[in-house]
Amino acid sequence: MARNVGPEDRVVRIVVAIGLGVMLYFKVLEGTEAIVTAVIAGYLLLSGFFARDVFYKMLDIDTTIQEQSYSTTDDRSGL
Repeated sequence: MARNVGPEDRVVRIVVAIGLGVMLYFKVLEGTEAIVTAVIAGYLLLSGFFARDVFYKMLDIDTTIQEQSYSTTDDRSGL
């Protein structure tokens, strides 16, 4: 499977996963909530590290494609 998670998306996923992990470490959540949170944190962490997301693949989303900015070095409006 090709990469479909861009650099900004990867950073957000990893930071959120670490935040959820800290919540689990300090036992803010208990029981079923803790298990669901651990699964979500693990998924976000792995998808952030490997830059691949199964749900993005199913929905045909690709955040690795960056929008090209316009070049201001070739301004010929004064000619």
